[in-house]
Amino acid sequence: MLDKTKGVKENLSHTETDDYITKTYVMPLLFDDESRHRLIAEHRNSPVGKAPSNGRVAVEHSHELRTVLDKMRRAPMAGKYVSVCIRMFEQYKIGIASGIRGKPVEMFDEVYSSEEACEHAIFLKRIADLMNHYG
Repeated sequence: MLDKTKGVKENLSHTETDDYITKTYVMPLLFDDESRHRLIAEHRNSPVGKAPSNGRVAVEHSHELRTVLDKMRRAPMAGKYVSVCIRMFEQYKIGIASGIRGKPVEMFDEVYSSEEACEHAIFLKRIADLMNHYG
C-alpha cells in the first residue's frame, strides 16, 4: 500500500523547491568567478550588515548577497556551521550544530579574534560546501 503522507513527513516538497531555487538563483552567482569574488568581498566588508544608529544609514547587503545568505539560512540545524563565542569580543570558534537540543556543538580548533571574522569564515565554508554539493 502506498503511504501518501511519506512526502509530507520527509518534507520532500520543501527540499525539492529549495533545490530548484538553489540551482536557479544561487549557484549561478557562486559558479561565476567574478560574481563569487565580489560577493565574498562584500561579505568580508560587512558580514552581518549594520543597523542605522546615531544618524548613520544602515549597511545593507546587495540583493545577490542576500539571495546567497537566505539559502544558507534555510539549511537544517543538523550539521550547520555556527559561531561560538569563547571569550566575549576576543575569541570565537566555528562549531557544527548537532540539531539535537542539549547536545554540545562540535568545534573546530581555529580561533578568530572577532565575531565578524568568524562569521566570514563560516560564509566561506558554506560557499565551499555548496559548490562541492552542486558542482
